[in-house]
Amino acid sequence: MTNKLSNTIRAVNGVPSGEVSPKVYDFTVKKDLLCPMRDGVQLAMDLLIPEGDGPFPVILERTPYDKHNSRNSNTEGYAQRGYAVVLQDVRGRFNSDGDFNPFCQEHNDGHDTVEWIADQHWCSGKVGMIGGSYCGQTQWFAASQAPKALKAIIPMESPPGSQFLNEPMYGGVMSLGIIEWMSLLGRRSFQVDAFKGIHTEHRDYFEQHSVEKVAVASGTTSRWWREEWLNHPTLDDYWQSCGYEQFWSEMTVPALNVSGWWGLNFNGAPRNFVGLREQGASMDARKGQRLVIGPWPHWVNNKRYLNGLDLGADAVTGLRDYCLKFFDYYLKDNTQNSLMGDAFVHVYVVGANEWWQADTWPLPGTRSTPLYLHSDGQANSHRGDGLLSFDKPGVEPVDKYLSDPLDPVRMVWDMHGGPVDDRAVTERPDILCYTSETLIEALDVVGDISAVLYASSSAKDCDWHVRLVDVHPDGTARFLCHGALRARFRNGFEQTALLTPNEVTRFIIDMTATGIRFLPGHKIRIEIASSWFNRFDRNLQTGAENWMRDEGEPVVATQSIYHDSDYASHIVLPLIPAGSFSEGS
Repeated sequence: MTNKLSNTIRAVNGVPSGEVSPKVYDFTVKKDLLCPMRDGVQLAMDLLIPEGDGPFPVILERTPYDKHNSRNSNTEGYAQRGYAVVLQDVRGRFNSDGDFNPFCQEHNDGHDTVEWIADQHWCSGKVGMIGGSYCGQTQWFAASQAPKALKAIIPMESPPGSQFLNEPMYGGVMSLGIIEWMSLLGRRSFQVDAFKGIHTEHRDYFEQHSVEKVAVASGTTSRWWREEWLNHPTLDDYWQSCGYEQFWSEMTVPALNVSGWWGLNFNGAPRNFVGLREQGASMDARKGQRLVIGPWPHWVNNKRYLNGLDLGADAVTGLRDYCLKFFDYYLKDNTQNSLMGDAFVHVYVVGANEWWQADTWPLPGTRSTPLYLHSDGQANSHRGDGLLSFDKPGVEPVDKYLSDPLDPVRMVWDMHGGPVDDRAVTERPDILCYTSETLIEALDVVGDISAVLYASSSAKDCDWHVRLVDVHPDGTARFLCHGALRARFRNGFEQTALLTPNEVTRFIIDMTATGIRFLPGHKIRIEIASSWFNRFDRNLQTGAENWMRDEGEPVVATQSIYHDSDYASHIVLPLIPAGSFSEGS
C-alpha cells in the first residue's frame, strides 16, 4: 500500500464501483458443522460452499440471532462468486453449546473460529467477516486477538469497543433498549415471533424507576445481567473485559467500516476508523481502514425517505459492490481491481444530498468552531428566548429548569427512525432550546460534535442530554445527533465523582457526529434536557453508589445552564469552509 493521502474533498455520486467477482458458481449447503473452542465447547455453523475446485476464501458471520436467518441473498451471493460462507451461532445461542454471555465471550471464540476455519481443506487460508450490529462487534472481538487467517472485515453499524460509549451505556446513561433486547433475546432463542420489531414502541416495564426493576418487570431472568452487569456501575475490569478498544494496537486487519448518521451504533465506525489508523499493529491495518457513513438508521442503505424527509436520489448507493471489491482485493488477491485508487472515506451530506469523498476523518480543512449559547434567562422550550451565535456571551442571566425523575422528557424511540421532528417534545419547559438566526447562506457541518456546558444542579447527580437539530422554514425540527453524560462520570467512567450541589461545573459531552448542510432559510438549534425517555433510563438524582440498583426516593433538581463571559457554554461545530470541496464523478 503506497497510495498517498489526499488533502481534498470531492463531491461524487456514491461509494466506489468497479469490477467485482461474477456469479458463476452453484453452491452446496452443509448444516450444523461443529467447531471446537479452546475450552471444549462446540459452536454450530452452516457452510455454503461453491461447487467447483477449491479451496476457497471464506466469509464468516458470527451471530446471536440464529444462523438460519443469516442465509439470504447477500450471503448466497458471496457463495455464487466463489467464496465459502460460514454462518455461526455464537456460544449459547440456538444450536451452539455453552452459555451466552454478551461481549466478553467473543474475543477467544472469534479467534478460535477463524483459526479452525483456516485449517479446513475447503478454506484457502484467508478469512473475512461480515455482519451488522452485534455481528459487527463479533468481527472486532475476533480481530482483537489477531488471528493470522483474518484478512479483512466489514463491520456494519458496529458499536464502539467500550460499553460506556454506546451500548449498553451511552455516556454512562443506560439504554433502556438493552433491557428489551435482553428480554426478547431469551436464554437461547427468541421470546417473540418478530424480533425485528424490537425498539419500535414503548414497553410498560420501562416505567419502573431503576434499571434493575425495569429488568425484573420485563420478566427476564438473565444470569449475566443479575450476577454481573448490575454489580458493576463503573468502567471496571469486568467492563474492560467486554470491550475491544484496548486491543487496537494489536489488531492487524483492514476494515471497511459502515454506519448511518442515525444508526443505533453509529459512533463505532468513525471511532474504529480513527483508532486503527493511528494505533493498528500493522501497515495493512493502519492503511487498510475505510469509512462509509450514509443517511441511514440502523438498517443501512435501503431507504431514500426517512421520517417523511426526502434524502435524495443517491441516498441508496452501490454498497454491495464496494464490499465485494474490498473482499476481492484482500481475500482473492485481486490487486488489479481499483480499490487502492479509491478514496478511503465516503460520507453523505444531508441537505446537499450528495456524497463526499476524502482520505481522512475528520475531513480535510475541518475548522472546529464554537457556537455559543445566549438568552435573557428564559430559554425554556422552543418558544423561549434562547439564541445561538458565533459571538461570545457577555453578561447574561442563567437559564433554569426543574428535572423531575417522575416526569421525564418523553419521546418514544424507534430504531428505524432518523431525522424525527422534535417540535412536540420541546414544548416542555424542562427542555432548554437555543436557536440561531435564520441562515442567509449555506453552512456545511460535517464531523465530530461536542458540547461544553457550564452547569450546576441542586442534586448530587444528574444527566445531561444535548441534541443538535436542523430547523426547517416550516418549523419542523429535524434531529441530527445526540450527546449524553451522567454527571458522576464527567471525569471518566472508571470512577464516580458526585456533584457539589449548586456548584458551577464544566461538562464536556460527546455528541458523536453529523453530516449536514444547513440550507439558507434554516436555523440551527441546540436542545438541553436532563432526561430523554424512553431511549435512556431516568436518573433518580439521589447520588446512590450503584445507580443501577437505586432504591432511593427520586430527587427533583433545579438545573442551571450558564452562558456568560466567565462560563461560556457552547457546542463545537466541525465547519467545512465554502469552496473546500470540488465536483467529481
